[in-house]
Amino acid sequence: MGVIMLVLCLVGTIGYNSLRRKWAGIIGVGGSYAILLGVMLLFATIGTVIKAITGQELGSGAGEIVGTVIVMLICLGYMAMVIVGRCETTAQKVMLPLVACLIGAGFIWRLLLAIVAHVPMDSGETKASGLDAMPDIIYDTNNARAVWHKQGTYGDHVVYYGPNGDTVTFYQSDIEGANYKGFALN
Repeated sequence: MGVIMLVLCLVGTIGYNSLRRKWAGIIGVGGSYAILLGVMLLFATIGTVIKAITGQELGSGAGEIVGTVIVMLICLGYMAMVIVGRCETTAQKVMLPLVACLIGAGFIWRLLLAIVAHVPMDSGETKASGLDAMPDIIYDTNNARAVWHKQGTYGDHVVYYGPNGDTVTFYQSDIEGANYKGFALN
Protein backbone atom coordinates (compact mmCIF):
# COMPACT_ATOMS: atom_id res chain seq x y z
CA MET A 1 0.00 0.00 0.00
CA GLY A 2 2.91 2.32 0.74
CA VAL A 3 4.34 1.89 -2.76
CA ILE A 4 0.95 2.68 -4.31
CA MET A 5 0.67 5.88 -2.24
CA LEU A 6 4.22 6.88 -3.18
CA VAL A 7 3.40 6.47 -6.89
CA LEU A 8 0.10 8.39 -6.46
CA CYS A 9 1.91 11.24 -4.70
CA LEU A 10 4.66 11.40 -7.32
CA VAL A 11 2.36 11.29 -10.35
CA GLY A 12 -0.20 13.58 -8.66
CA THR A 13 2.48 16.15 -7.83
CA ILE A 14 3.88 16.19 -11.35
CA GLY A 15 0.50 16.29 -13.09
CA TYR A 16 -1.35 18.43 -10.55
CA ASN A 17 -1.82 21.61 -12.64
CA SER A 18 -3.05 19.86 -15.77
CA LEU A 19 -5.40 17.60 -13.76
CA ARG A 20 -6.89 20.56 -11.86
CA ARG A 21 -7.54 22.47 -15.09
CA LYS A 22 -9.06 19.49 -16.89
CA TRP A 23 -11.25 18.32 -13.98
CA ALA A 24 -12.10 21.72 -12.41
CA GLY A 25 -15.80 21.55 -13.20
CA ILE A 26 -16.12 18.01 -11.88
CA ILE A 27 -14.05 17.61 -8.71
CA GLY A 28 -12.08 19.91 -6.42
CA VAL A 29 -9.30 19.25 -3.93
CA GLY A 30 -11.66 18.64 -0.98
CA GLY A 31 -13.74 16.17 -2.93
CA SER A 32 -10.58 14.50 -4.16
CA TYR A 33 -9.46 14.00 -0.56
CA ALA A 34 -12.82 12.43 0.33
CA ILE A 35 -12.58 10.02 -2.61
CA LEU A 36 -8.94 9.20 -1.82
CA LEU A 37 -9.93 8.45 1.79
CA GLY A 38 -12.79 6.23 0.62
CA VAL A 39 -10.55 4.26 -1.75
CA MET A 40 -7.85 3.82 0.90
CA LEU A 41 -10.40 2.66 3.47
CA LEU A 42 -11.85 0.25 0.90
CA PHE A 43 -8.43 -1.38 0.50
CA ALA A 44 -7.96 -1.44 4.29
CA THR A 45 -11.38 -3.07 4.73
CA ILE A 46 -10.58 -5.69 2.10
CA GLY A 47 -7.32 -6.40 3.95
CA THR A 48 -9.20 -6.75 7.25
CA VAL A 49 -11.71 -9.15 5.69
CA ILE A 50 -8.87 -11.27 4.27
CA LYS A 51 -7.20 -11.35 7.71
CA ALA A 52 -10.47 -12.38 9.34
CA ILE A 53 -11.05 -15.16 6.79
CA THR A 54 -7.53 -16.54 7.19
CA GLY A 55 -7.79 -16.41 10.98
CA GLN A 56 -5.04 -13.83 11.55
CA GLU A 57 -5.06 -11.29 14.38
CA LEU A 58 -7.06 -8.24 13.26
CA GLY A 59 -5.28 -5.70 15.44
CA SER A 60 -8.41 -3.56 15.85
CA GLY A 61 -11.68 -3.79 17.70
CA ALA A 62 -15.20 -4.14 16.32
CA GLY A 63 -15.97 -0.44 16.91
CA GLU A 64 -12.96 0.66 14.90
CA ILE A 65 -13.89 -1.67 12.05
CA VAL A 66 -17.52 -0.46 12.02
CA GLY A 67 -16.38 3.19 12.10
CA THR A 68 -13.99 2.56 9.23
CA VAL A 69 -16.73 0.93 7.15
CA ILE A 70 -19.15 3.81 7.82
CA VAL A 71 -16.61 6.47 6.80
CA MET A 72 -15.68 4.38 3.74
CA LEU A 73 -19.33 4.11 2.67
CA ILE A 74 -19.87 7.86 3.07
CA CYS A 75 -16.78 8.69 0.99
CA LEU A 76 -17.61 6.14 -1.71
CA GLY A 77 -21.22 7.39 -1.71
CA TYR A 78 -19.90 10.90 -2.38
CA MET A 79 -17.83 9.49 -5.25
CA ALA A 80 -20.95 7.83 -6.69
CA MET A 81 -22.84 11.16 -6.43
CA VAL A 82 -20.07 12.95 -8.33
CA ILE A 83 -19.98 10.24 -11.00
CA VAL A 84 -23.75 10.39 -11.51
CA GLY A 85 -24.19 14.14 -11.07
CA ARG A 86 -21.15 15.76 -12.66
CA CYS A 87 -19.46 13.32 -15.05
CA GLU A 88 -20.84 13.61 -18.56
CA THR A 89 -18.91 10.97 -20.48
CA THR A 90 -18.19 7.32 -19.75
CA ALA A 91 -14.46 8.08 -19.79
CA GLN A 92 -14.95 10.68 -17.04
CA LYS A 93 -16.98 8.22 -14.97
CA VAL A 94 -14.31 5.54 -15.27
CA MET A 95 -11.35 7.86 -14.68
CA LEU A 96 -12.82 9.88 -11.77
CA PRO A 97 -11.59 7.62 -8.93
CA LEU A 98 -8.04 7.57 -10.28
CA VAL A 99 -7.94 11.30 -11.06
CA ALA A 100 -9.40 12.17 -7.65
CA CYS A 101 -6.77 10.01 -5.95
CA LEU A 102 -4.01 11.71 -7.99
CA ILE A 103 -5.27 15.21 -7.17
CA GLY A 104 -5.73 14.37 -3.48
CA ALA A 105 -2.34 12.66 -3.16
CA GLY A 106 -0.46 15.30 -5.14
CA PHE A 107 -2.01 18.41 -3.58
CA ILE A 108 -0.05 18.51 -0.32
CA TRP A 109 3.28 17.94 -2.06
CA ARG A 110 2.45 20.55 -4.68
CA LEU A 111 1.52 22.96 -1.88
CA LEU A 112 4.86 22.34 -0.17
CA LEU A 113 6.69 22.88 -3.46
CA ALA A 114 4.78 26.14 -3.95
CA ILE A 115 5.82 27.36 -0.49
CA VAL A 116 9.44 26.18 -0.55
CA ALA A 117 10.42 26.35 -4.23
CA HIS A 118 7.80 28.85 -5.51
CA VAL A 119 6.41 26.31 -8.00
CA PRO A 120 3.08 27.66 -9.31
CA MET A 121 -0.16 25.90 -8.36
CA ASP A 122 -3.27 25.85 -10.49
CA SER A 123 -6.65 26.54 -8.91
CA GLY A 124 -8.46 24.86 -11.79
CA GLU A 125 -10.23 28.05 -12.77
CA THR A 126 -9.90 29.25 -16.32
CA LYS A 127 -8.35 32.66 -16.76
CA ALA A 128 -10.27 33.56 -19.90
CA SER A 129 -12.72 36.40 -19.65
CA GLY A 130 -14.93 38.46 -21.87
CA LEU A 131 -15.59 37.30 -25.41
CA ASP A 132 -13.01 34.49 -25.24
CA ALA A 133 -14.78 32.94 -22.25
CA MET A 134 -18.18 32.77 -23.90
CA PRO A 135 -19.40 29.17 -24.15
CA ASP A 136 -20.18 27.19 -27.29
CA ILE A 137 -23.88 26.93 -26.33
CA ILE A 138 -26.14 29.43 -24.57
CA TYR A 139 -29.86 29.38 -23.79
CA ASP A 140 -32.33 32.18 -24.39
CA THR A 141 -34.09 32.56 -21.04
CA ASN A 142 -36.74 34.78 -22.65
CA ASN A 143 -37.66 32.36 -25.43
CA ALA A 144 -38.62 29.04 -23.81
CA ARG A 145 -34.98 27.97 -23.38
CA ALA A 146 -34.09 28.05 -27.09
CA VAL A 147 -30.56 26.83 -27.81
CA TRP A 148 -28.03 29.14 -29.51
CA HIS A 149 -24.69 27.80 -30.86
CA LYS A 150 -21.50 29.83 -31.27
CA GLN A 151 -20.74 30.54 -34.89
CA GLY A 152 -17.42 32.24 -34.17
CA THR A 153 -15.44 34.99 -32.45
CA TYR A 154 -14.57 37.86 -34.75
CA GLY A 155 -12.23 40.27 -32.97
CA ASP A 156 -14.54 42.55 -31.00
CA HIS A 157 -17.72 40.44 -31.21
CA VAL A 158 -19.10 36.88 -31.04
CA VAL A 159 -21.90 35.60 -33.27
CA TYR A 160 -24.37 32.86 -32.25
CA TYR A 161 -26.95 31.18 -34.45
CA GLY A 162 -30.21 29.84 -33.10
CA PRO A 163 -33.54 28.42 -34.07
CA ASN A 164 -34.89 29.27 -37.52
CA GLY A 165 -31.46 30.52 -38.65
CA ASP A 166 -31.60 33.61 -36.46
CA THR A 167 -28.30 35.13 -35.32
CA VAL A 168 -27.33 37.28 -32.38
CA THR A 169 -24.13 39.27 -31.94
CA PHE A 170 -22.50 39.99 -28.59
CA TYR A 171 -20.01 42.79 -28.03
CA GLN A 172 -17.78 43.29 -24.99
CA SER A 173 -20.27 45.86 -23.60
CA ASP A 174 -23.04 43.22 -23.68
CA ILE A 175 -21.26 40.98 -21.15
CA GLU A 176 -22.15 41.34 -17.49
CA GLY A 177 -21.07 38.43 -15.29
CA ALA A 178 -22.64 35.23 -16.59
CA ASN A 179 -25.46 36.99 -18.48
CA TYR A 180 -25.36 38.04 -22.10
CA LYS A 181 -28.22 40.32 -23.21
CA GLY A 182 -30.85 38.15 -21.54
CA PHE A 183 -29.17 34.84 -22.20
CA ALA A 184 -27.84 32.47 -19.54
CA LEU A 185 -24.88 30.11 -19.72
CA ASN A 186 -25.34 26.39 -20.36
